[in-house]
Amino acid sequence: MEIRPLGPDDGLAYRDVRLRALREAPEAFASTFEEESSQSDAFWRDLVARTASAMEAEILAIDRGDGTLAGTAFVRVSSDPPHDGYVGAMWVDQDLRGAGWGDALLEHAEGFALRLGCGAVELWVSGSNSLAQRFYERNGYRPTGVQETQSSGIIAHMLLKPLPSSNG
Repeated sequence: MEIRPLGPDDGLAYRDVRLRALREAPEAFASTFEEESSQSDAFWRDLVARTASAMEAEILAIDRGDGTLAGTAFVRVSSDPPHDGYVGAMWVDQDLRGAGWGDALLEHAEGFALRLGCGAVELWVSGSNSLAQRFYERNGYRPTGVQETQSSGIIAHMLLKPLPSSNG
């Protein structure tokens, strides 16, 4: 298994892992299985191809080595100062949790943001997902006090992690 950025030909594999994530943890995402499962194959191919060609964004995946993706994270860098990074759509298959794959996936996303000059990375976590909250806090993310109510009525909290200075 390896963690790698998705390329232009990975659209349908991404669709499969994304829909699995939405089905297994609907409260963890701002979108729903119903919304995203209705998208065409062309939508998924285009989404991944556009992201793969973007300089400011990347979809990372845990690849089982057989074409099956076991986890993903989306990372992008804001074009507006202070050029902070954003991580979203993070998901790891149940059988890999607790084995360091989530930590490694998040570390790869942070590395992407750091290489593009980000001083911090933000993400949102559902208030009903205490396991994810503890995971992110264990990885150095802290609540900002900013929150929003999702369409499901669940409150999501913004977390922020300062990144080490590339200036040393």
